[in-house]
Amino acid sequence: MKRSRDIRVIRTQTALLEALNKLIKTKKLSVITITDLCTEAKINRNTFYYHYNNIIEFLEEHKQIVIDELNQISEVSKTYNKENLTEIFKVLKGHPIFLHILISPNCDLDFFNDIFTVASEKAKVKIDFKGDNYSSRELMICNYCNAGCNAVICSWIINNMRETPEEITDIISQASRKGPITLLFPDE
Repeated sequence: MKRSRDIRVIRTQTALLEALNKLIKTKKLSVITITDLCTEAKINRNTFYYHYNNIIEFLEEHKQIVIDELNQISEVSKTYNKENLTEIFKVLKGHPIFLHILISPNCDLDFFNDIFTVASEKAKVKIDFKGDNYSSRELMICNYCNAGCNAVICSWIINNMRETPEEITDIISQASRKGPITLLFPDE
């Protein structure tokens, strides 16, 4: 169905995403049928089959749209870049229903990991002055920061992306630079 400006296509895609988001709250993705999806979306199965062969193909297309949008963001600089991080969150905020589906415990696909891998590459701070000579301690600290970023992003999606991309950037930036304990207990 590829990204379209045709209002009918946009409505159909939105209806399918909303229906899948509702269904995945109570059923594993692997047991949701096209009939279930089309009934919930109130669209004809022939419409679905005109564009997709199965639900995975439908999700794959949306994953690729998000990845393509992330790839539009300029490459990372050699220093920390808040603008890139904000742009990443703007892209993610444009796909709340799709991301909600992907982080559902009933979605057994690695699509979120695929998207996060691309986003991580865009957000990564390159420390070229050391080449590949990182200490074990430095790698563990980087892994700690990355895991924290993942948790913030998942929490943001689960809570319906109420914060702006700029607010999420600030949360991650401050927690990465100052540490979460310092932010939670500033007077200690």
